[in-house]
Amino acid sequence: MENPVRSRLQWAALSDQGRRRKNNEDAWGAWSLGEVLARMPEDPRIWPAHGFLLLVSDGMGGAKAGEVASRFCAEQLARELFSRRTQPDQAAALREAFVATHNKLIAEAQADPTKDGMGATLSALWVMADGTYHFGHVGDSRIHLGGPEGWQQLTEDQSVGAGMVRRGEMSAEDVTRLRYRSMLEQVMGGEGVPLAPQIGSGQWTSGLIAGICSDGLYGPLGDDLGPLYQEAAARPSLDEGVAWLVGEANEAGGPDNITVVLARFVPEGTA
Repeated sequence: MENPVRSRLQWAALSDQGRRRKNNEDAWGAWSLGEVLARMPEDPRIWPAHGFLLLVSDGMGGAKAGEVASRFCAEQLARELFSRRTQPDQAAALREAFVATHNKLIAEAQADPTKDGMGATLSALWVMADGTYHFGHVGDSRIHLGGPEGWQQLTEDQSVGAGMVRRGEMSAEDVTRLRYRSMLEQVMGGEGVPLAPQIGSGQWTSGLIAGICSDGLYGPLGDDLGPLYQEAAARPSLDEGVAWLVGEANEAGGPDNITVVLARFVPEGTA
């Protein structure tokens, strides 16, 4: 059953082509996992029985296949998770949904030579009415969570450079000189490498803001997005906040497609 409002999830999303790209290969999704799968309302008044799903996907591939891959991930992950929504282990359900989406994207590419090797990043946040959240992540889009007392990046970039730093093979400073540092070690689809999504869980409390973005946001603005997310969330509305963030990335050159989702969890009794 769907639950009367005892908490709210305020959210906004925006995707922009940027200033140097000819098309937009990013996609985002906002889904309600109730008795049926539906697009998330702009101002939800009822919590669906199995929560809300927010996500960002950044596609790659020739002949506009990147656009196809990101849109496929944004829609298929929701379908896969919806079919597993009643599983008692929600984190496992999210992992299974990622792997199933990956395999079906590979099959989609194999059925059409013009889409061969198409792939995408995928970062998703699944939120329940009590503030419990699970996140899943593949690639180098990012999920942040924080507020006035500090911010944390929940996801780890699955790129060659980031992987070398985590394994102690190179320093963060030295890896910036590596030409192929941004090459992804994990993608949805792509060459069909077995998928190892990052999965995590936590509790979202009042006052915290979540930001999900493609690399078109942090690329020109830098890794320390916390203060920028904080300023965006302080705007009169989250819609204005995401528009401001996209504008800042474009002002900084807009070298890539820019996609950002902002969300704020408001428990019952909180203004």
